[in-house]
Amino acid sequence: MKNQPFHQRKIRIPETPNLDYDQLRSRTIIALGKLGQQKFSVEPGGYSLENWIKGVNILLDEFEEKAGEGKVSSDYLARRRELNDLLSKPVSTPSIDRSISEIEQNVADVEGRIEVGRARLASKLAELKSEQASCSAELIREQERISNPDADQPSDSFLKRLFGGNSRPSAKDSGIHAKELESRLEVLTNEILGQQKLLKSVDLHSPESPYAEEEKTLESLNARLEALESEKLERVQLVKEREEITASIADAISKNPPNTKSDESVEALNTQHE
Repeated sequence: MKNQPFHQRKIRIPETPNLDYDQLRSRTIIALGKLGQQKFSVEPGGYSLENWIKGVNILLDEFEEKAGEGKVSSDYLARRRELNDLLSKPVSTPSIDRSISEIEQNVADVEGRIEVGRARLASKLAELKSEQASCSAELIREQERISNPDADQPSDSFLKRLFGGNSRPSAKDSGIHAKELESRLEVLTNEILGQQKLLKSVDLHSPESPYAEEEKTLESLNARLEALESEKLERVQLVKEREEITASIADAISKNPPNTKSDESVEALNTQHE
């Protein structure tokens, strides 16, 4: 719909060969009601206030032309002047713009704190996994020493001669160290699982997240921001004003006297319409 040409969306009075004043008045009132409820596109090139102004002017120009001076009341003319005055004034939203800017900054601050916290959790997880990998590799080496104590004896004999002592731990020492590594690996596994759970809670914005309060603040700020942007859009698009002024013009038209034209006058009106 947003790329639909304007001429396919304008509200026009249908071309009707037998249109008389009462029909003209009724159709114009209906069209004004629809125009008063129209929404604009937020996309560039979509249906805009300029399109709407053009549509209203076409509608009212046709009504005045086909109705004739005798059927256009002073109240109607005053309402149309009021519409033109309304549309000629620039829309200013400085207070809303300031509020939006402040909230956007607050949102950025909160999001920044959450992201920094998440980065810390991820860094800690990476450190734990690195230590886990080192401990696992060391445990494998200790287990190999325990299961095959003579595997590197030549090297040990050289080191023993060089330093005058035993260069490698005893089987008993290796066994103790292996148990220490196993215990540390168990601790690391639990810490990694806990860190992964924390990271997941942050990503899912769950109540268990360490930044749950920050998330609530962010949610509140975004809701307020959305409300302000909606309010600004309504002001810029003159949503309330357009609805009220089109309704007042329709009311002025409805209060015009009913059709009292003679058949000749009606025929002349229809001829003009054609």
